Amino acid sequence: MTALLDASQTASHLPYQALVDALASLLADPCVRVPQRLVQAMPGGGSLFVMPALDSRVAITKLITFTPANAGTGRPTIQGDVVVFDVATGQRLLVLDGPTVTARRTAAVSLLAAQRLAPKPEGPLLIVGAGAQGLAHLEAFSQGLPIREVRIASRSAASAQALAAHAVSLGLAASVVDDADVALADCPLAVICTPANAVVLHGPLRPDGFVVAVGAFTPAMVELDPAMCRHIALAGTVVLDTPEAQHEAGDLIQAGLDLSGLASLREVVSGEAASVRGPVLFKSCGWAGWDLAAARCALRPSAK
Repeated sequence: MTALLDASQTASHLPYQALVDALASLLADPCVRVPQRLVQAMPGGGSLFVMPALDSRVAITKLITFTPANAGTGRPTIQGDVVVFDVATGQRLLVLDGPTVTARRTAAVSLLAAQRLAPKPEGPLLIVGAGAQGLAHLEAFSQGLPIREVRIASRSAASAQALAAHAVSLGLAASVVDDADVALADCPLAVICTPANAVVLHGPLRPDGFVVAVGAFTPAMVELDPAMCRHIALAGTVVLDTPEAQHEAGDLIQAGLDLSGLASLREVVSGEAASVRGPVLFKSCGWAGWDLAAARCALRPSAK
């Protein structure tokens, strides 16, 4: 019978370091195939995403809706499932909770990048945006990096306070800040995970700074100031999660940058990327390959 996993069960099958290892393994697997995802606009401003991927053993399709209008309503902005099939038999093996997979694999991708690229992985860590991605990145970074302190900025004071309280429960020193740019001066690690409908961070980024931006995944979305992006490209290092992000990374596209020569996470993991210099910007737009890695992680023997 197919295992239908709810949000809690899905999370338990995707511990962060195991998920990071699955991501790195997938990037080295020549059998992985990831067709272009279908993004269909829906009436009211939402989008339907159909995202397939497969390797020699497993095929997945992620089917989710993204509804920005749900922000602040109590309804999730991302809803749906990841369906996992056995390639040899066609049997449906798992149905994973889509929002949980999205949150955890996105945070794990950021963690993998930070482990490989961050000049000062001990932090302090600044998180801008206190929603599902802010929570996932807090938990992932607290488990995978030697951080001891986190500062949180959010347009919702209540959400920021709740995330700070959760950080304290994880054993971290935590505070809520009103001005993310001011906090950035003391934080060599930063995660920007907002709805990406306006610039929320202007910089400047510290010379030893690492910032990961996950909110903007279309050319029209933005959360980083274009001048900040141009400065990092000139004085430091910009890395994309995948080459496909060249057509989706709104922050970088609106900054007018040439994205064709930028390294991807695959090149970083394989050692093919040039050495890091100056401040580092990691731009993540999402990819069905990351969901395939999550499925592979959930199917590992120790997860059953």
